[in-house]
Amino acid sequence: MTATSSRLLVLRCLRTQREPRSAGEIHAHLRSRGDRVGLTTVYRTLAALVRADLVHAFERNGETAYRICDEGEHCHVVCRACGAVTEIAASALQSALAHGFRIEEIHGTCAGCLGR
Repeated sequence: MTATSSRLLVLRCLRTQREPRSAGEIHAHLRSRGDRVGLTTVYRTLAALVRADLVHAFERNGETAYRICDEGEHCHVVCRACGAVTEIAASALQSALAHGFRIEEIHGTCAGCLGR
């Protein structure tokens, strides 16, 4: 994948975020910094980054949100209430892996939302 200026802008933006962000949120952030990038370009860039396995896409409140993943075998625990994402080592799910599953996401409720 070629490192175009728009791809680098989107990657830099995502590197500053721990929680998944929508294309609209990424676009708004870039525009607020004065970066001249169109929303369609952000969507296309995100699609290319997902295909290259540099970014993971999550469903969040009916829209797709994106986040840079840590390296190595892992899966994502996603809070159904707030959309928070935590990565856990794939080895923590050894039994499921032994049965041939590839686990990418587990959904539940985070401690913060449980406490509310």
